[in-house]
Amino acid sequence: MLALFQNPISYWLLWLFKKTYLQLKYRKQHLQLEYMAEVTNCSFGHYNKVYKYARLLNAELGDYSYVARNTQLYNTKVGKFTCIGPNVNTGMGAHPSSAFVSTHPLFYSTLGQASGLVIVDKTLINEYPTTEIGNDVWIGNNVSIKYGVKVGDGAIIGSGAVVTKDVAPYSIMGGVPAKVIKNRFTPEQITYLQQLKWWDKDLDWLKKHKNEFQHIDSLMNL
Repeated sequence: MLALFQNPISYWLLWLFKKTYLQLKYRKQHLQLEYMAEVTNCSFGHYNKVYKYARLLNAELGDYSYVARNTQLYNTKVGKFTCIGPNVNTGMGAHPSSAFVSTHPLFYSTLGQASGLVIVDKTLINEYPTTEIGNDVWIGNNVSIKYGVKVGDGAIIGSGAVVTKDVAPYSIMGGVPAKVIKNRFTPEQITYLQQLKWWDKDLDWLKKHKNEFQHIDSLMNL
């Protein structure tokens, strides 16, 4: 029986059933799921798209955000208007790196990662803290973001970066480990954007002021 469900055709049929169910459930929000995009225990806003072979588990996407191919988002909350590139990984499980003698989950977890074997009475660490990605964030190709990290609104994370600490709003990060390269705007401009919260405006407002989005000074002169 197990072999039946592991058959590629059966696996594809199961995916097709889940995709059809989710797109019907979120039809008014215009959710799009590409080929073999796997979504489990997730919630969506309006106009989200999950590209092929992406995997989302315990994730939340805000309005207009998308996830590119081969990306894996686990235990991750994503704001509105956020662009997540291909091959991104977020929210992978925690392993203790100090005090605990071993990093193996046999000594701190009841989830049975090692073929179901459990020897502890209770889980001793928070294995899957939520990773939070803000609004209007752009995450490039092949980025890894550590579990529990908070990425501020308007931030940009360059390709190949490994993010181990919280990211300030409107900062540009890159490298391994990721460090601040520069800020996108002046402190005054950042304060204005954080107070405006344009991502919470309705679509009519965005259409009306779309030309002002071509330059920060134009937007601030509204």
